[in-house]
Amino acid sequence: MQALKNNLTSEAFWLRLVFMLLSLLLVEIAASVLVLLVVGQFLYRLFNEESHAKILQFSNSLGRFILHSYRFLSYQTDTKPFPFSDWPEAEDLPKEDD
Repeated sequence: MQALKNNLTSEAFWLRLVFMLLSLLLVEIAASVLVLLVVGQFLYRLFNEESHAKILQFSNSLGRFILHSYRFLSYQTDTKPFPFSDWPEAEDLPKEDD
């Protein structure tokens, strides 16, 4: 019961809720953008032998943003995602198999 009272009167607790709601909105937008990138990459690949490098790189970093956001939303980390921290860099992309 004490934890409930402490949380209800804690400014930090309610401030995290504000960050969580904003992060949830941004991750939903990011997921929609990722769907567009998937479709764009598919269409690009339809007419070319290789994937579009810029789409690969951006979709990689966007996926890392979404992961970081979900980790924040599920209390796995207290580090706030972008725009409250740096945009995640794309990881090294694996070479395509022929």
